Amino acid sequence: MSPILRFEQQVLARVRQQELLNEHDRVLVAVSGGPDSVALLHLLCAWQSQLNLVLHVIHMNHGLRGEESEADADFVQTLCQQLDVPCTVQRLNLQLEIQTRKGQSTQSVARDLRYAAFTQVAHEHDLTKVALGHTSDDQAETVLMWMLRGAGSVGLSGMPAFRAPHFIRPLLGVLRVEIVAYLKKNQWSFRIDSSNASPQYRRNRIRQELMPVLKQFNPKIVQALSRQANILREESEYLDQVASQALASVLLKADVDRVVLNQVTLSGLPRSIQRRVVLLLYRQVTRTNVHPPFDCVEAIVDLVNRSTSGLVLQSHGIRVRRDYKEVYLCAVEGETLFHLPPSHPILPLPVPGVLSWPLTGQTLEACLVDRLPDNWKNDPSCVFLDADHFTHDLVIRQWKSGDSFYPFGMNGQRKKIQDFFSDIKLSRTKRSEVPLVVAPEGIVWVAGFRPDHRFRVMKDTRRFIALKLGSEFPAPSL
Repeated sequence: MSPILRFEQQVLARVRQQELLNEHDRVLVAVSGGPDSVALLHLLCAWQSQLNLVLHVIHMNHGLRGEESEADADFVQTLCQQLDVPCTVQRLNLQLEIQTRKGQSTQSVARDLRYAAFTQVAHEHDLTKVALGHTSDDQAETVLMWMLRGAGSVGLSGMPAFRAPHFIRPLLGVLRVEIVAYLKKNQWSFRIDSSNASPQYRRNRIRQELMPVLKQFNPKIVQALSRQANILREESEYLDQVASQALASVLLKADVDRVVLNQVTLSGLPRSIQRRVVLLLYRQVTRTNVHPPFDCVEAIVDLVNRSTSGLVLQSHGIRVRRDYKEVYLCAVEGETLFHLPPSHPILPLPVPGVLSWPLTGQTLEACLVDRLPDNWKNDPSCVFLDADHFTHDLVIRQWKSGDSFYPFGMNGQRKKIQDFFSDIKLSRTKRSEVPLVVAPEGIVWVAGFRPDHRFRVMKDTRRFIALKLGSEFPAPSL
């Protein structure tokens, strides 16, 4: 048996073991033109006669790379003509969608639009599966992304090989080097997305900077992380079963627009199962497969366990109300709010590190840099400070009465935070949402507004800390 045929049969055996494909399946293949998706298409064509598959390709043109995006679309269409596979090219008005979805990242919006298009085209052509070209390397990068965010077993489970109702990832157990070798042996061409080299995206930095370092400690780190994801997914699925049984025991009423729970019974469950119940309820009431940030889940669990009645929390599309011995949950639309008096989150921010601020869903990121970018003074959402002027045991918290700092630009004059907010005419409802970056030496940055004068960059500064306030966390790349 030739090496090429052996590879095709090895991957097919794994696909059959996972029951990702059945005979006579009608498969929509997502092909970007990159090596992974091109290899996936060739593999499906090789399996077509064995499984009696019907194939249809979809290519998403995001229009973000100008002529390069158009060339990708032309390449995929030509490839499909050569393979005699019908092809649908979908063009996304991504910029318009980004404007209407404020607070979401470009990648998150693009992913949502892609999956919506996949589902629509699959329905239009009566297709039973949608095949995606994610590999073991993608899985490892996804696990690391969520690990850096402090995710639990749900995030660390990575991407599933099958995601209901019809998404499959036949290459999830295949290494990227195997994919490239398969293409080169067959002399099949593919496209390279130039944005994959951009350090703008965290996934690219993980691939280019972190993975090479980890491979020095474990040359098979990709396989190790993929194995870890599989183990955690199995354990996570078991915990979901336990949580489903627990949910049945605490559910008092479930209407179309709300769920009512027994607070006494729910608060008596182990906290780990409480979190799982919240995750199940979140997906149920919002009718999505998206997980809310960990801090949002923790706030809901805290609301359940506190003795105070009348508390209300509204965040990330869900509203939770505690009324004596009952807890009410429903989905909401509109501005993300967060009301949970008098609890004040205090979250550690490692350097380097990143966290989600639960009051707004925004990210706060800290890292050490060797030099300043040319436009370092022009972005109010990012500040650069002297790394040697304060201790790096940073925490993020709300302002409290008596807080003061030395606003940059006021020649070292001290000012109360309350007066600073009044000066910039920030409404009282917004003041409690502003995250403060605090070191043992004092307030370092009123995030998004003003750094502290004491920690400013000076001529003799040699080490810098960059603090960035960003949009909300994206979901794991799927």
